Amino acid sequence: MKDIRQSPQFARFMHDIGWQVEKIDSAFIYLRKFPIFGYFAKIPRINPPFPFSDINKLIKNKGIFQLKIAPFIKDTDRKFGIYKKQILKNKFKIDMSPFNPTVDIYIDLTQKEDIIFSKFSSAKRRAVRRAIKNGIVIKESDDLESFIQIRKKQYFPAGFLVVSEMKKLWRNFYPKSAVLLLAYPTIQNNNKCQMQAIASICHNKPLAGILLLFYEHVAYYWFASASKEGKKIFAPTLLVWEALKVAKRRGCKIFAFEGIYDGRFPKAAESWKGFTKFKEGFGGEKVIYLENFKI
Repeated sequence: MKDIRQSPQFARFMHDIGWQVEKIDSAFIYLRKFPIFGYFAKIPRINPPFPFSDINKLIKNKGIFQLKIAPFIKDTDRKFGIYKKQILKNKFKIDMSPFNPTVDIYIDLTQKEDIIFSKFSSAKRRAVRRAIKNGIVIKESDDLESFIQIRKKQYFPAGFLVVSEMKKLWRNFYPKSAVLLLAYPTIQNNNKCQMQAIASICHNKPLAGILLLFYEHVAYYWFASASKEGKKIFAPTLLVWEALKVAKRRGCKIFAFEGIYDGRFPKAAESWKGFTKFKEGFGGEKVIYLENFKI
């Protein structure tokens, strides 16, 4: 199994956003040149065995001042500790600011839908039902611009920084390997909560969205954003439930939440505590990866 960051689609995306792409054996390496310093390089989610000799040659030939790797090794691997010792012996050290998530949650999509739903926390099950009662409707869409506007508002005043990356990601993955789900409000009688979203109803604007990416039977919860109004009427929770069903229909076996808080890196992961609680509410299995390393 390979991670999506080692896919040809992701390599093309990285090239589009300005990274130089190299390959050692079957692993993609991404490099970016900085004035005076030289190249910074990263190898995300590399599978063992690790080509240390070739990596060292690349460092020397390219003048790389720093290289980071994120091994695609889970703690269930019986060689977990052996691989860590091997990496440290090759002059790498643990990176205290990981560039790839080091803990994740996987949901097994081979289970029946009712079983998946039953493993949600009681609060999440109630939230799904309340979102439906609130008139939220989830649609597959190609309206990337509406999703961009939600994300820009969420990250204001720096929201403009997400636009180019999102468009290039979309261009390299959609439609074969990406799905955009948007949550729209509809008018429900005697629903006071719905009045908070009346402007969106009038202009047919979504309140929240999820961009899913797919690679080798894994669905990745890549981008997710919601307006304040959408959060109040539980649109994000219903979106995840619908995303799970969409991924299952597409033949995916795993739904990966793309990172939660890791206590090994309390300072770097501090800001992840909030959405970690949200993701944990959907059940699933916690997956611990080997740390990221740098040289």
